[in-house]
Amino acid sequence: MSELISHSDCENFFDDVLKLDQKIRYVAIYDGDYHAKFRDGIQGYFKEDEIKSSLSEAQNRWAFRKKLSIKIGAPRFAMAQYTKVNRITFPLGNDAVILVTTELGIDIEKLVDRIIEISNPNNNDLLTGFYTR
Repeated sequence: MSELISHSDCENFFDDVLKLDQKIRYVAIYDGDYHAKFRDGIQGYFKEDEIKSSLSEAQNRWAFRKKLSIKIGAPRFAMAQYTKVNRITFPLGNDAVILVTTELGIDIEKLVDRIIEISNPNNNDLLTGFYTR
């Protein structure tokens, strides 16, 4: 695990995110290592190796988004809506990403703001540090 994220911080963060809304299915952090938690009773659509591959690709996309930030500002989050789930990714520090999946019909903007709020000890608009309880 990176120096940015401790195991206990991950567990606390996952629990706090899952408490935000019953429609949140899953939360993960990928920093080269994979850490994740499903809501109790939820079964994922992907195998673990597919999830890790997807998170690695998300990490690469964030690196590209950061290159564009000099012209259009820093990215806050990215979201894709599928027919079964929403998938929201956030940058975390320089190299990590957070992934949250939800059921459809959730207020994405409100959820994003709340995740940033609990994730960021510096109270800024981006996840540059990481949450500690």
